[in-house]
Amino acid sequence: MGDMTHAERRARGLDVLRTLAATSEPEKAAARLEDQNGALGSFAVDFALGDVWSRPGISRRDRSLIVISILGALSQLEQLKAHVRGGINHGLTPTEVREIFIHMCGYAGFPRSLNAMRVTNEVLAEMGHAPADGKLPHAERLSLSERRTRSGPGLAKLTGGQIFDNMDVTLAGLEKQMGPIGTFAIDFVFGDIWERTELSKRDRSLIVNSFLGALGRQDELKIHIPGAFRHGVTKEELQEQIVTLAAYAGFPFAVEATHILHEHLKSQAK
Repeated sequence: MGDMTHAERRARGLDVLRTLAATSEPEKAAARLEDQNGALGSFAVDFALGDVWSRPGISRRDRSLIVISILGALSQLEQLKAHVRGGINHGLTPTEVREIFIHMCGYAGFPRSLNAMRVTNEVLAEMGHAPADGKLPHAERLSLSERRTRSGPGLAKLTGGQIFDNMDVTLAGLEKQMGPIGTFAIDFVFGDIWERTELSKRDRSLIVNSFLGALGRQDELKIHIPGAFRHGVTKEELQEQIVTLAAYAGFPFAVEATHILHEHLKSQAK
């Protein structure tokens, strides 16, 4: 970044606060943060917003997508309220925000996903984005064979493997190795969730890596970081996702994710 005065960092942080909170008076919002939290509030404005959020390499829309995913995975519901508003202000649609938590149930469990969806629906309703008839659309009613047919190409793309010629053989091998978890992963995570069209595969890779990074799931990151590249996420965007992870989940989780990213890049360079 080169040398930067505090005034310059603060100006960058205030600009992010302006768009995140949709306020014409970000100085007052920053002052409240500092008055209520002391140095912690100062660092929230100067580091989290001024240093991290202001970095180039990823849009504010995508950074909101990442932050909402991290907060949902960590069940940080109070902070989630502010960032759901910020996500809408940064260009995410209500459908896209809700879809984050639909996808999250496969990676952080139903309790956290349902709690995050409840808070999100409350915020969206306050912003005028409640469903017209008070009801959200249900999932498609798919048969088991339909779910398995849908899962194959997407799973092959994510993992860099081949489309399965014989799904029965593949499922039998997974069940022998992992028990019912293997087949549920195929049928539910890849057959039901990943093939929904409310978010692109590229966005889904960003949110999954955010879930996994926040939860410290290093073995799964070794699968999903390469998968993100296959879905069109760039090296710079993944680096920004990990930098954002440092501010919202902590540096240890970001350091571990960085190691895995670098290992993948080294393997590709050979």
